[in-house]
Amino acid sequence: MTDATITESPADAYRGEPTRGKLLEIAAYYLFIGIVGFGGPLVHIAMMEADLVGEDSREWTDESTFMEGLAICNMLPGPASTQLGIFMGWLYAGNPGAIVAGFFFMLPTFVVVVFFSWLYFAYQALPSVTALFYGINPVVIGLIVGASWSMARSAFAEGRRDLEFQLGDETVSIDYLLVGLLAAAIVATATLGTNPVVQFVVAGAIAVAIYRSSWVRANWRRVSLWTIGGGVAGVAFALRDRLFDLLGPAARRTIEASPLWGLLLAIWANPWVKLFAFMVYTGSFIYGGGLVLIPFIELYVVGEFGWMTGREFVDGIAIGQLSPGPVVMTTAFVGYKLMLDTYGLVSIAILGAFVAMVGAFGPSFAFIMGFFPYFARVRENDVVQSALIGVNAAVVGAILGATVTLAAESFVDLFTVLLAAVTCVLFVRGLHAAYLIVGGGAIGTAWFFLVL
Repeated sequence: MTDATITESPADAYRGEPTRGKLLEIAAYYLFIGIVGFGGPLVHIAMMEADLVGEDSREWTDESTFMEGLAICNMLPGPASTQLGIFMGWLYAGNPGAIVAGFFFMLPTFVVVVFFSWLYFAYQALPSVTALFYGINPVVIGLIVGASWSMARSAFAEGRRDLEFQLGDETVSIDYLLVGLLAAAIVATATLGTNPVVQFVVAGAIAVAIYRSSWVRANWRRVSLWTIGGGVAGVAFALRDRLFDLLGPAARRTIEASPLWGLLLAIWANPWVKLFAFMVYTGSFIYGGGLVLIPFIELYVVGEFGWMTGREFVDGIAIGQLSPGPVVMTTAFVGYKLMLDTYGLVSIAILGAFVAMVGAFGPSFAFIMGFFPYFARVRENDVVQSALIGVNAAVVGAILGATVTLAAESFVDLFTVLLAAVTCVLFVRGLHAAYLIVGGGAIGTAWFFLVL
């Protein structure tokens, strides 16, 4: 056994060596995928498997490694197909390959979203644009509900079979616990405005307590410490404003007068820092797919920060759905809007879109390049798998809860409600989102001008 074998790190078992030829090959392939990859993550994944795996392909890796990478990317927060692209670049040409793969995969979508963002905000006040999005907004709501239905079926398939019934040609299995977690997340998001991360953590803990009760009993000391620590941290976070008030006027004045406090406030007041930090936070916790950004952005961007209205955010989701890449690129729309309002310059707004994109997708690069071998080990842990089953249900609930608020602005009459319902049915039956958005915009525009 050589010294190189002895000192090989876990990452070395996966990561390839970069060369100029490999990097050019990666750039060309992922630019192609980014341009023609309409159809969503499943299309991207199928294309990569066909083009990069096996004897009749470029042979970047073998089938077993590809499937392991896909399984781990599905477990990680962030858009699975984008992370799989980063993973394949990392396998083939190391960290430079990962960066090149991710950049060129996202580039076409970024250009499309920025272009439509410019069109939208430049001509937003025109009656024709108002009419167009009169039809598009309810279509987006229907798409979100349809996607949530598919996500819920996948989540329930991982749980217990407390109830089974036939729905058409399919047998649907229901786990009462997962239904309860999903419903609780809907209520918590729609009425209480609870932080989605808190919901995910609580749902995961409950799932472990129920599904792995024997493990909890065997490790009750460790579980108790984690429970107490998590409970104290949760209460402190929920009551942070009240706890600050309990310090008393003198202590508050001392803190507020300190240079460190002033520096922290000045840093947080900078729109670039705030945008980037929020997008990194969002990108680190959008577990379960790109639509999970909806409760995060609805809670903070629309609610707490006031960077855009709920209707503008729904319009941004529509723009993201029209692009060939991940819906997470909607974050570029948010960055564009914030910096356009702040500075009034399109060039600065484009830079804002880029900063938002880097922040939102940055964690995906970090997860693959820095921690992939360790996630490969954690994935096999039964306790982690049980927690993720509960998290999946809470994710769907958080999406639907945020959609309730967005729907209140998108549904302006009975026609828009019917349009959303028809969209949901057609999307569940397999019609592509882009066709539905374009069709809904055309029908809505005609109805707006001819009937209203």
